[in-house]
Amino acid sequence: MKPNPKLVMRAVTVLGVQPQACVLIGDSLSDIKAARAAEVSIIDYAKKSFRRNLFKEAGVDEVVTSMSDIAAVIMLDGSA
Repeated sequence: MKPNPKLVMRAVTVLGVQPQACVLIGDSLSDIKAARAAEVSIIDYAKKSFRRNLFKEAGVDEVVTSMSDIAAVIMLDGSA
């Protein structure tokens, strides 16, 4: 269970890439903790507007408020 990074690290291993080449897309503080512990980037989806500031304060790499923004953020960042 998150925030345990075990499953995130397993996904990185299965993909055969470095953690820095990966991004976790989440929607909670436990997702942020898991991503940080696994050393992967994190994009958090703020379904509710008040969560945007909460996620920013928690140190996410990017916060999006719509699902359509996720691909744009990944492409701009070069994470994909």
